[in-house]
Amino acid sequence: MSTFLEKHFAVGKYLSQYNGKLFRQDFNAAATLAFVALPQSMAYALIAGVDPEYGLYAFMIGSIFGSLFGSSRHLQTGPTNATSIIVASTLALYLEHEHFMGLVFFLGFISGVIQLAAGYLRLGNLTQFLSRSVLVGFIAGAGLLIGINQIPNLLGLPRKSNNSVIEGILHLSIHIHKTELEIMAIGVGVILLVLFFNKVSPKTRSGIPMLPSYLIAILTAAVVVMVFELDKIGVKIVGDIPGSLPPLSMPYFNLEFLQVLTPGAIAIALIGFAESTSAAKTVAAFTNDKLDMDREFKGQGIAKIACSFFSGIPVSGSLTRTQLCYKAGAETHMANIMAGGLLVVVVMFFSPLVKYIPLSGLAGIVLIIAASMVDWKYVKLAIRSSRADTIAMAATFLGAIMFPLDTAIYIGVGISLALFLRRVQTPRLVELNYTPDGHFEELREGDPRTFPEISIVNIAGDVFFGAVDAMEAEILRYARRKDLKVLILRLKRACCLDATSITTLMKIFNDLKAENKLLLVSGATDEILDIFKKSGLEDMLGPDKIFHADRTLFHSTQSALHFALKYLKENFGIEYPIDVPY
Repeated sequence: MSTFLEKHFAVGKYLSQYNGKLFRQDFNAAATLAFVALPQSMAYALIAGVDPEYGLYAFMIGSIFGSLFGSSRHLQTGPTNATSIIVASTLALYLEHEHFMGLVFFLGFISGVIQLAAGYLRLGNLTQFLSRSVLVGFIAGAGLLIGINQIPNLLGLPRKSNNSVIEGILHLSIHIHKTELEIMAIGVGVILLVLFFNKVSPKTRSGIPMLPSYLIAILTAAVVVMVFELDKIGVKIVGDIPGSLPPLSMPYFNLEFLQVLTPGAIAIALIGFAESTSAAKTVAAFTNDKLDMDREFKGQGIAKIACSFFSGIPVSGSLTRTQLCYKAGAETHMANIMAGGLLVVVVMFFSPLVKYIPLSGLAGIVLIIAASMVDWKYVKLAIRSSRADTIAMAATFLGAIMFPLDTAIYIGVGISLALFLRRVQTPRLVELNYTPDGHFEELREGDPRTFPEISIVNIAGDVFFGAVDAMEAEILRYARRKDLKVLILRLKRACCLDATSITTLMKIFNDLKAENKLLLVSGATDEILDIFKKSGLEDMLGPDKIFHADRTLFHSTQSALHFALKYLKENFGIEYPIDVPY
């Protein structure tokens, strides 16, 4: 049974060692998550254009299924700002449709199927193409946007969900004179309480406070509001919430709407991919957890599909709540599972008490989390280490400030791909020299060559269509030396040859042949030989001029060099006394 659970559920590996201590830590984190998610989920539902209860149902179901089937023990799955915005924009034209909620569920279902398929196709490795610098820049920008969006709640200003930091700052500048001091005092008080309890609390080995500071602070604020009836003098509170379990629902399966909704579903899947990856990897960097992104794709897909059948709006991994889950001391996947269950309990039995939680207090907690989202250690490291990483980090951060968060994600992904292509577009080419004592060494500019008429060029790295221009230019630089008679290309460490790179090698062969120069290839692996045969390059070069790689290092290159020396002697009368074994 335990083997079955570990195979199919990430939480399974913790059940055999689960104890009271782990339960207490997970429960404290779960309670904090549930209280913070309560107003957030309702707000995200309103952003998506649906009634608040659909956001609550999304958190309940998303938390449970995302953690049951996902990889990260801290990733919190539920409604998010970016996902809700895409839902609203995709379905804006269908608000009056008789099956509107069915379309919302269908949109989430399609997106879930896309992510589930990506997991089964093992596309989780795509996350490695997201540069850490880009993630740090994106998360810092997202934290700033989250903070800007919470300041109106903290100060008692008119609320507005801003798509960009600039839009949020403009909103604040217009309404800042309306600040309510009583409301601000509650929010600031919650912040000070959290900081105080974090400081005086005993710490775990990993440095996490053992006291549930967020929960203590927010309940204290709720008691103050209830006792002094501050809600009657303008302090905004969560208010009444519907008390029911997530009801069953049915997506509106329709071929016509399948075509209409698929672009939006793909956008939600991409946003979910970026948000979940960012959130999970950020916390994993602190905990040293090993993530299985294929499993995470599946978990996020299953969570979306489950929500579509239990009346929830589309969900994703939440940056803010994942940070909160970690900071609140969660140790296993059970924290998020319990958070979903606790919200069910809260909605069913404690809604009269929960309604007194002040929005300004919740805003204070979210601001603390947002402020801690910047990885300052990595920022300093990137600035000191690499100009490219600094530019990528800054560009993604600026994108998150200037544009909507979903646009910033695409900017970050684009920058990551650009950095990747920049690094792989130029394979490493090094000219080698055969020394009189029988070794190969790298030649530096100005070094004497043992055989001036022979150039041995070692090619390492990806030799695909994006790299051929740089490779060709570098090879021809060696080939056009006036005294050169033979060019040996060592391909033992080259990979990813395609039609474009084969065409380039054919062109190099023809250029050399026109100048009465010989081209030899050494280090040809079985894969390379197969490509040469199928493309006709083997017939063009001649099978005797291609030297097969074997397990002995540089053996094929020695054989090619021996062939070249024999060629020089027979065709040009050039002879060297050095014996090269073959």
